[in-house]
Amino acid sequence: MAKAYRRFEDHPHVGQVRQTGMILAIEIVADKSSRTNYPWQQRRGLRVYGYGLANGALLQPLGDVIYFMPPYVISLDEIDQLAQIAWHRINIATAD
Repeated sequence: MAKAYRRFEDHPHVGQVRQTGMILAIEIVADKSSRTNYPWQQRRGLRVYGYGLANGALLQPLGDVIYFMPPYVISLDEIDQLAQIAWHRINIATAD
């Protein structure tokens, strides 16, 4: 999982990527250098969650932190698919 999500560390709107075992968290921020959060009313994490559901991925939002808690039987292709869905939607959710 760490390999699939490594590119998120360089995303301009990702403040931090944390992982413990198969649980991974991606923090979405308005400004990476100052780690300024988006106003909570914008619910950007919820935007990523909704897109994930529509595309077959369960991505848990907690505010603007997106959690991945896949089953242990997940394949490498499925991990890559989750990463692609998250990457695409984080780009859209942070574009405006």
